[in-house]
Amino acid sequence: MLTLFCLSAAVRAETSTTDADASKPERYQLAMAAALEMLASDNADAVEQFVDQHLSEDTLNGFSGQGRERYVGYLRDTKRFHASLSLLSQLEVPAAQRRLRARMYSSNTEQNYILTINYSAEAPFKVRSIYLDADTAQSQSSGPLNRQQLITELAGYVDRLAARGIFSGTVLLADQQEVLYQSAKGMADLRFQVPNTLQTKFNLASMNKMFTAVSILQLVAEDKLALDDKLVKYLDRSLFGAGNFDAITIAQLLTHTAGLGWPEFPEGTQLKLRNHADYKPLLNKIPLAAEPGSSFRYSNEGMLLLGMVIEAVSGQSYDDYVRQHIFARAGMTHSGNFDLDSITPDLATGYFYSSELNSMQANWFIQGVKGTAAGGGYSTVDDLHKFAVALTGNTLLPKALTEQAYSAKPALNSPNYGYGFAVRANHNGRIVGHAGEFIGVASALQLYQDKGFILVVLANQSFASEPVMAKVDSLLSVLTE
Repeated sequence: MLTLFCLSAAVRAETSTTDADASKPERYQLAMAAALEMLASDNADAVEQFVDQHLSEDTLNGFSGQGRERYVGYLRDTKRFHASLSLLSQLEVPAAQRRLRARMYSSNTEQNYILTINYSAEAPFKVRSIYLDADTAQSQSSGPLNRQQLITELAGYVDRLAARGIFSGTVLLADQQEVLYQSAKGMADLRFQVPNTLQTKFNLASMNKMFTAVSILQLVAEDKLALDDKLVKYLDRSLFGAGNFDAITIAQLLTHTAGLGWPEFPEGTQLKLRNHADYKPLLNKIPLAAEPGSSFRYSNEGMLLLGMVIEAVSGQSYDDYVRQHIFARAGMTHSGNFDLDSITPDLATGYFYSSELNSMQANWFIQGVKGTAAGGGYSTVDDLHKFAVALTGNTLLPKALTEQAYSAKPALNSPNYGYGFAVRANHNGRIVGHAGEFIGVASALQLYQDKGFILVVLANQSFASEPVMAKVDSLLSVLTE
């Protein structure tokens, strides 16, 4: 059962008082109170009741009509993963932001989190989104630590997560000279009790986007395309539906600013499509939700389109191009977009907890049968370490283009994302890389640019990578050189 402490009288307010005449601030506070009560409740129906009562119609109908199902699943999984959450404080947020935030503590992960609820601006002022993020601003380490103490603390932490059943995967931490720590925990296959090892290949989810971006920038370096080229120079305009698709540029696709919306592909599509060309008849189902270049809208389909551009320019399949120009150059011999119905050794199965079946379930029938330029490939911690070393050593790209990939693009309305790489800064300086999240998949590569560390976390279990990333952030913040 989740427990929330220090609840004020306002937080305990009954949601039955949410009449239509309630003011905007009152409705916002009532929804926050209801969220905290939902997280604390051991009522099996608490999540569904919260979602149905407090989420906006737009949110419930989002994701091609799957918004309700997605939020119910996400909140159920969140509750199970953390087991016990304590409310530390509600945070001050400017009223103009239309959101409320609270700082929480998870006993399962031993980390602080920020619960964020975003609201609609119009009556009835319902919840547009709700999520829990690691509170990276607050270090949980006592410090200061030398390198050996850091390794010892990280090893103990990963061991505790695995013992609690919330980490199954592999972790690698390296500096510029050597691998400092690597380990494998949990099971690659629960049915046959096959343990994860350092050679296990894990689903990368969105981490493939880094390979796609590097491939595009390699073609730029060879003057085979330009960042300001239009998409329709390489893909026929007739493939797309209504909207200003003619204006979309390669740079906009790389930075998720092309304005692409969520497509409504036919159910079961992910089990039938193996090659990028197979997606072409479906491109007319991708809506243009915003004017190209006007805002950041994360898009899997944008990266899929870049995969098609790579094929058009190079004359090779996407998989062959990446294998030759990235994996071979970096020495990555255990990575690729593998057909999941073929025999590929050492593949980890992704697992998620089903509240309906009250058991762990494989994600075989949810994920695609083969990865694309947008995600779904497989790799190992060692291969991704090699990728990071090759990238930072300018083996894959000229130095100037590597720096362009690593740099956020606020001028393109992409303040926290470069060309295929997420960019953030905290007490450890600049950090670039990419994460991957999917049902039964949690992965991340983080390059600590200013401190010279590389972190790879690959997991075959939902949510599992984030606590390790947050822990490494806190440990590095108190590291003494």
